Parts: sequence; C-alpha cells; structure tokens
Amino acid sequence: MKKFLLAVLCLFAASSAFAGTAVWTGNKEKVEKVMGHIKWKCEYRVANTNQMILFWEEHMDSCPAEIEYF
Repeated sequence: MKKFLLAVLCLFAASSAFAGTAVWTGNKEKVEKVMGHIKWKCEYRVANTNQMILFWEEHMDSCPAEIEYF
C-alpha cells in the first residue's frame, strides 16, 4: 500500500511540473444554460511561447482571465 501511495504522489508531482499558464483571448461562445447559470466556451492562448497555441475550455458564468493547463 505504501508503494502505491508513493507512486501516486510521484505521478502528481511529475504532472504538475508540466503545468503552464494560459491567458484568455477575449473570445467566448455561449454553450448552454444549466440550472440558471450560463456555460461559456472560452478561448485561451498558451503564455510565454513564441508560437500561437490556442485551445477552448468550458466554464460556468464567466471566463477566467488566466488558467492553469496540463
């Protein structure tokens, strides 16, 4: 059991090393309304790169200005 927990902890530590920051581009699309809340599809750009890497992520109510991605 200890080896399993150690392996899980190492996996999380390794995955967080690849985390980065993405910045909202200002583009968003209304996806649906869920229990009185609006679900938005928000476009993000990977920060601190020379390339233009874009991806979409869904959020409730609003688009955060910055997010972490893995």
